[in-house]
Amino acid sequence: MADDPQNALSTSPEDEQGQTGTGTGTEPMGEGSADKGDQADAVKSAETAREAAEKRASEAEAEAARLRRSNAATKGTDLDAMREEIRAEFTAQLVHAELRAAATGRLRDPADALALLDVASLAGSGGGIDAAAVAAAVDQLVKDKPYLAADQGTAPAWGDVGAGPREAADPEPTTPLDRLRRAYGDR
Repeated sequence: MADDPQNALSTSPEDEQGQTGTGTGTEPMGEGSADKGDQADAVKSAETAREAAEKRASEAEAEAARLRRSNAATKGTDLDAMREEIRAEFTAQLVHAELRAAATGRLRDPADALALLDVASLAGSGGGIDAAAVAAAVDQLVKDKPYLAADQGTAPAWGDVGAGPREAADPEPTTPLDRLRRAYGDR
């Protein structure tokens, strides 16, 4: 093989059969000019292959960089935008908590306030919560829908179900005859 580097770089003047001058790299002056041309062609083709590989590698690196930039643009790795999104979520949670606290005791179910009021409009500027606006919104909700208001000072919904000890209006009869008189009246 002429392209094999081990054959081209052999330092022995004799080949396996003991003869000199058979293309091992140490040729006598007259016969080696053809083999030197083969070696030059092999070096040139190796350089061409290396240059092509380097070109493909640089193109692949450029493509990878382009894809990274494209991926970063679609992912939205802008830190300011991420911070703003987190602030908005946190502010919404704070407004929900403030609204539940303001509606507790004023509405039968404080979750009604979350469902019926515009939570986004209750957030103040800079992530703060406008407590006065929250209270006013709950007041307006109670005024617009009074059936949602908590009952203030009315009887419990179940009333008296007859459980527990009771005081009798009349003392309990002691004899069976007294029981009958009481049941049928004094006739």
